[in-house]
Amino acid sequence: MRLEITEIRPRVRGRWPAVLAALAPALEPALARAGRHGPCPRHGGRDGFRLFRDVADTGGGICNTCGAFPDGFALLMWLHDWRFPQALAAVSAVLGLEAVAGRYPPERGSIPSGHATDRTSAQARRRIKRLWQAACPVNAAPAWPLWRYLAARGLTSEDTDPDVLRLHPQLAYFEAGDARGAFPALLSVVQGADGQRLTLHRTYLAPDGRGKAPVASARKLLPPVAPLAGAAIRLYAATSTLGVAEGVETALAAHHLSGQPVWAALNATLLERFVPPSGLTQVTIWADRDRHEAGQRAAGRLQVRLQARGIEAEVRLPPGPIPVERSSVDWADVWLATRGRSQAA
Repeated sequence: MRLEITEIRPRVRGRWPAVLAALAPALEPALARAGRHGPCPRHGGRDGFRLFRDVADTGGGICNTCGAFPDGFALLMWLHDWRFPQALAAVSAVLGLEAVAGRYPPERGSIPSGHATDRTSAQARRRIKRLWQAACPVNAAPAWPLWRYLAARGLTSEDTDPDVLRLHPQLAYFEAGDARGAFPALLSVVQGADGQRLTLHRTYLAPDGRGKAPVASARKLLPPVAPLAGAAIRLYAATSTLGVAEGVETALAAHHLSGQPVWAALNATLLERFVPPSGLTQVTIWADRDRHEAGQRAAGRLQVRLQARGIEAEVRLPPGPIPVERSSVDWADVWLATRGRSQAA
């Protein structure tokens, strides 16, 4: 089945907030304040960007520097340096639809729009494989920027699945199609419910590992080659019990706190749509606590769905209240605070 933009546009109308949250986590603060100015996801600052009040229908927004983006496709192209076919394929993947196929050439140096033809899917997988092979295991000496980055948060990746996390020592970073340097980057494999490798999530780090890279979008997702619903970063081998959180650092922290294997679903939208592996009997949902309650609602809906399947499901929220200067609190914050108290004692 081949879907054209005229077929996809009405299907995404009214669903843009969920799609944008899944494909562009940097937009989540703006999604919580639709119609109001706030920091730009590309340029930073305090009030250089806003989403349209009708973002649910259009997906559009405006950057004070770059101008207006009339719909979600244009917005994603601007944020990720995607060409239109890539944005179309990614939106289709989140919606679980078939994407437009191979009449569009792939952008040089990027993953082509997958999920359309055998040829484009094969190209996408080859690109992912090449990028993965250029990275090193997290316990190898060149991965020291990652060790420093995680250590500052009281975290380690020592017992994670070596087939899920790697560190690329110098990964090119692009903005608006132009190379803006190369940085160490944590690569995380995103797998579908069937175990298929769908895409790679990249977290660009500062060259010395002391924080994220000084770029507009330190976290980026390569265009997926198949629908993302049910997907997760499977950090640890699953047992009959499993934890699931939003981000990688939150999942690592929840593992340190509980000792259970915890997977990362990337964001609240995909957390809600998480599909557990077969044989699972109990799931702990390590939810974020945020002011607009997206994380809480997603966790609650996942809990109900899992319980309907006969799986015992518990939602755990970080203790409140949320500090006035913050928009959210997650379990990585709790773990870091716990570590600080234990060291002080």
